[in-house]
Amino acid sequence: MYHLVPYLHFNGNAEEVLNFYKDVFDGEILTINRYGDSPMKGDESLNDKIIHSRLKFGNNVIMISDSFNGQLANTGGNIQMSVEVDDENRIKEVFDKMAEGGKVTMPLAKQFWGATFGMLQDKFGVNWMFNYEGEKAEQH
Repeated sequence: MYHLVPYLHFNGNAEEVLNFYKDVFDGEILTINRYGDSPMKGDESLNDKIIHSRLKFGNNVIMISDSFNGQLANTGGNIQMSVEVDDENRIKEVFDKMAEGGKVTMPLAKQFWGATFGMLQDKFGVNWMFNYEGEKAEQH
């Protein structure tokens, strides 16, 4: 069995991102390790930054860290985080929270294929898709 676990890198604001996503998804931070805790000595200006973290929500895990100095993390490319939601009220709540300070690129609405679907770029530049399949989702 496989589990795909996204690993998101940020330019010095990983802790803010981690806490925002924790609140949006009502998740639990499982791990936070900081550069200063690492046995590898490096740039001391990174000591308080996150070298590795794990956020769990539902059956999902996202890993988040700050990039090393000089290695810019780019967001908004060809990857989108896609979230299947199994409750119609919950998708609206999560979508609206994630959209705060970001940009809705496709409003949450019933689509021709029968799902409620929407897309946005969050305030950190990460692209997200949210999908609710209706009765099909509730049967799983």
